[in-house]
Amino acid sequence: MSPPTMATSTSRLSTGSTPSKPHRLISTSQILPHGHLDYVHDISFDYYGRRFATASGDRTVRVWDLNSDGMWMSGELGSGGNGNATKPNEWVAARGAVRRVCWSHPEFGQLLATAGADHSVVIWEEREGNFKSLATPDDNINNNAAMAGGNTNNTGDTTSSRWVQKATLSDARRAVTTVEFAPRHLGLRLASGSADGVVRIYEALDTMNLSHWKLDGVIEAEVEDTADNTEAGQQMNIGDNTLSNENMGVSSLSWCTGRFEPATLCVGFSSGRVSLYRYDDGARSWLEAIRLPNHATANGVPRGVLDVAWAPNVGRSYHLIATCGKDNRLRVHRVKRGRGGKGEEGASQAAASSSLVHEGTEDLDRSEVWRCQWNLTGTVLASSGDCGVVKLWKSDFQGKFKCISEIVGDTTGMGAASAVRNQ
Repeated sequence: MSPPTMATSTSRLSTGSTPSKPHRLISTSQILPHGHLDYVHDISFDYYGRRFATASGDRTVRVWDLNSDGMWMSGELGSGGNGNATKPNEWVAARGAVRRVCWSHPEFGQLLATAGADHSVVIWEEREGNFKSLATPDDNINNNAAMAGGNTNNTGDTTSSRWVQKATLSDARRAVTTVEFAPRHLGLRLASGSADGVVRIYEALDTMNLSHWKLDGVIEAEVEDTADNTEAGQQMNIGDNTLSNENMGVSSLSWCTGRFEPATLCVGFSSGRVSLYRYDDGARSWLEAIRLPNHATANGVPRGVLDVAWAPNVGRSYHLIATCGKDNRLRVHRVKRGRGGKGEEGASQAAASSSLVHEGTEDLDRSEVWRCQWNLTGTVLASSGDCGVVKLWKSDFQGKFKCISEIVGDTTGMGAASAVRNQ
């Protein structure tokens, strides 16, 4: 089976929508042949939304840019200007599948972090100039050269930019499943989660020398979060680049972006647990501040968390956190600052002073949702799954979230089914 193509949509509102039904966005789309030899596991846009990176199971990462004509391209355009590049901005980023990719804040330069099934997080920096490509489809990566770029199918080509491998963080004992840079006000830091059930926080010792990173904190998962929860004997096999969602340890994480909050992380586990951790200056460690409702079936059987997303806080007195899991539920949790005192269920007494109170949880969708993400102001939530539709959610004047739009990714296949649902 060939990997699916990727599409980015710029759509208009379709006619025939009623106020009681979500709008369908079905118009123009740019179909991008992603060029990867395996499935695309992750897509990440940069701070300005004019570049994005794709991570694939074929061990490569590709960077795309939005040109002046509004077309997405990777590297130098070939003839026809249809988004196909003769020298794609692509390189081999790991010895196994690349699970996640993320951008840093542009204040620190053009930096990418990749999470791989080879137990490592790699930091990449873009350099300008004419370089000779070192990226090859070979299984061996030249760590001494520590540089990659250009076309993986044409060794020896030159490219106008080059992604340089600056550091490799290989403390994880199993596959790294997620990685994310911290907000700008916390400095150049990143958090990674791995299948061994550990979240590791790294900090660059010198932003001008990205070769040196310090392990600044560790969050250890509980026994239930690393236990083998497989239902059919499924197991993780890194050599075959396969990873069971039921045995992933830490499956997702998201930073709190509030400038007036201590460093705080939301972490989702394969056991279905969702916890908020804060750094305690007195204890010099990360402590669990609050535990949100688990993702589980109606019978209480734990199901893995697939994604978590902390909404940017623009003027609100509370926080919104979205989670989705294998229980086919998309949820939005409301958390506010407390006044200290007794901690919530699952929180230690030392962490009770972090003053976070869980106010409530709202179930938005009962379909299969794999990823969720907030917009820049934290007012609109996007969710996507296997149905080929991206749903946009927004709260009304009563604070209840409703689906306001549906963006159809494939109008010839899945989109037709979506059109029937909306009629």
